[in-house]
Amino acid sequence: MPIKSENMEAGSAGRRRPLFALSLRAGQILLPSLLVIPSLMLFVYLLYETTKISRAKIQQQFAVDSAAFIQMTDYVNLFNRTAYVNGAFPYRIFKEAYECPPETPMQMASGSGEKCPYDMLFEAGAIPKSKSDVKGAQPDTLDKSGKWEIAFDESARPDFKDNPSGKTDTPMFHLITQDQGVKIMLEWGSAIGYYKFYSQVYSLLGTVEMSQYTVFERLTDGFSFFRKSYFLNSGTCESEQAQGCGNDGIYSPNGFNSNKIRDGNNFHMHYIQKIIFYAKVFTGSSLPPYYLGKSNPPMDMTTMDPKGLFQLATVEDGPLVTFGEGLDVYQGWDAPKNYFNIDFNKLAKCNETGRPCVHAKIAAQCPQLKTDGNNCVWPNPTPKYQTRLYP
Repeated sequence: MPIKSENMEAGSAGRRRPLFALSLRAGQILLPSLLVIPSLMLFVYLLYETTKISRAKIQQQFAVDSAAFIQMTDYVNLFNRTAYVNGAFPYRIFKEAYECPPETPMQMASGSGEKCPYDMLFEAGAIPKSKSDVKGAQPDTLDKSGKWEIAFDESARPDFKDNPSGKTDTPMFHLITQDQGVKIMLEWGSAIGYYKFYSQVYSLLGTVEMSQYTVFERLTDGFSFFRKSYFLNSGTCESEQAQGCGNDGIYSPNGFNSNKIRDGNNFHMHYIQKIIFYAKVFTGSSLPPYYLGKSNPPMDMTTMDPKGLFQLATVEDGPLVTFGEGLDVYQGWDAPKNYFNIDFNKLAKCNETGRPCVHAKIAAQCPQLKTDGNNCVWPNPTPKYQTRLYP
């Protein structure tokens, strides 16, 4: 009888295998584990570091997008409010005050025809009105229109037919012309009333425009909204550095600082220094019943404001085109350290900042972006500027 070895084990189909063979096969997993486990650990570290730097960049992009959008809103507000002051406000105020009806028209000296005070002031170039204005009707509802064609009479105010390229003051303005004084039966006391109301309205509009420009100048002088928004969202500036936070974005090429809107530079407020008007002064006798009166000396508007009586505020064409195309904001940031000791601050630096950066293009655009060079301030003052952030 054969002797069974203690080192033999029953196998499948009655075959037997040595026990030491199983112990040798169990060690085969050791070699792959020496390769796979370190590779897996490296992959985990790589994924973690990639996620960390991606998260930091996304946070920076969000911070600069938010800051640029908020800062550009100041420009949009100035452009829209100036458009209102230039066109819609005086158009509605004077139409409701002097349109016929309810105002009674004045008779012509020739005995035939009549003239409404509203038309008289428009023909003198004193006030703007909508080109689609309907005589005797309520002021136009322009909300759905992409172009508000509100303008002065071109023959009376040719200097304001187009957008002035610089400051355009009027040393002497004829509120009621000599020709109107001769042809219209306008009494001297009524003419004084028109002058007072006109000067009060435009003095108020000038105060409103100057106030909103002053607020705009304060908000954009140091670009505080950009700095504060970036400081709160980026998490990269210390509290003591808040005043200088976001300098890269502000001083970027073709950025906010290089495209400032400033009074006397590319933003202009236009004034009248003196006003003269004509009207009939009745004598109380039959021969002659009246004579043509004239404000003598002319009404000195600099006594109310050293600059004179406000008329219009404009922004030059060049800056409006630039704001329509968009300003560039390149904000640098410092990449965090990583497990592999790769210096992303040198490897991924931008030419604009000398370190990694995120970019935003921010624009202030109006319906006349492609047709009139993004000019909705004057002429055709249309308060429909919007802030647009390009991805």
